[in-house]
Amino acid sequence: MNAISITRMAEEENNAEMSRNIWLARSPAGPAGRIGLEHVMAVYVIWKFAENIEGAKKFLVDYVGNYREVFLASKFYNFPCYPSTVPDLKKLISNDPKADPPNKYKVLEDAQDWATNLGYPGFANAAVDEIHGRGVITTMLAKAATGKATPEDAIKEAEETCRKIFAYWKEKGLV
Repeated sequence: MNAISITRMAEEENNAEMSRNIWLARSPAGPAGRIGLEHVMAVYVIWKFAENIEGAKKFLVDYVGNYREVFLASKFYNFPCYPSTVPDLKKLISNDPKADPPNKYKVLEDAQDWATNLGYPGFANAAVDEIHGRGVITTMLAKAATGKATPEDAIKEAEETCRKIFAYWKEKGLV
């Protein structure tokens, strides 16, 4: 689970003690600055073989045009790629009545300034998506953190998995 899902689950299950003990933090700053993978939704695609291209276009226009409602329904999980679609984002985040304390999510108010795409500093692609979807990096970190593997062995295993995934997608011409 990601950080927002964990704290929201505690809130939804009315587990006040757990909710109060879960806190969020900005992505750490490193030599290249503060870079993280907050969910800023930015890629919308309509396949050329879609059965209802005009309907899909209308859906996307309506979806992006009503992103404030989308943001609220996502419980602050999906940030807008067009900040003007949620002009009161900072106000919403700084006072969430479901959170304990209500300003728990305020730490994310500038997430759009430090959030980047999967694959950074490169591009998102099929291989990067598979690596993310399969949890290769989080598994590597978990194995090293729990002692199931040395950090070096965990890195080696993750690197081998990533190489295989990239080779597969390269063969398909999608990387």
